[in-house]
Amino acid sequence: MRNLVASLIENESVTTTAAKAKIAQGWVENLITKAKNAKSPSEISRAKVLVGADIYKQNETLPKIFDELVPRYGKRRGGYTRILKLEPRIGDNAPQVILELVDSSKREMKFWYIARVVARLELQGLELDSLTQKNVRSLLIHRENGEEVFRDAVKLCKERFYQDDESLLSNLPRIEGTKSGFHREFLNYDVVPRPRKTNKKTESSETK
Repeated sequence: MRNLVASLIENESVTTTAAKAKIAQGWVENLITKAKNAKSPSEISRAKVLVGADIYKQNETLPKIFDELVPRYGKRRGGYTRILKLEPRIGDNAPQVILELVDSSKREMKFWYIARVVARLELQGLELDSLTQKNVRSLLIHRENGEEVFRDAVKLCKERFYQDDESLLSNLPRIEGTKSGFHREFLNYDVVPRPRKTNKKTESSETK
């Protein structure tokens, strides 16, 4: 598990089984939180000892955590990682996933997937549906220079994947539906009370 966590910190994306990813996800979230909570030089020094005890390749991973990931996730209250499902592994049919650090832009699968969706819709002259708009906002809400980085990615996807009309008309992957779960930064929802349950026996007696 220490090797898996070190690989995630170093490469920002790993492919593994679902069971291992859930354990590694909690492990990485805890390490980054410990590093973020250290403010003074003495606290940072102590945090490096605690974080280094739970991770391999300290010469590469510790500078990455304290010098790069802590500033990147300074405004986040958690949720530094994301799990994306893949097809089962060939051979033992084990559930396989991608575990990645968010706000990466380099090896962040969801970022490039959404950029490709936006590129195709724009070339087709279609408006972004509500789910795609929500996904874009979710990807950019904490990302430094997010809009600029995302537009560069969309431009690259247009050049790489959609060079002719045939590629635009082919059956390419696209997210369907209008609901994609809860995001703690979005508060555009209403709290609706549950309907009051009635006692059938009481209703029948009152009717009589």
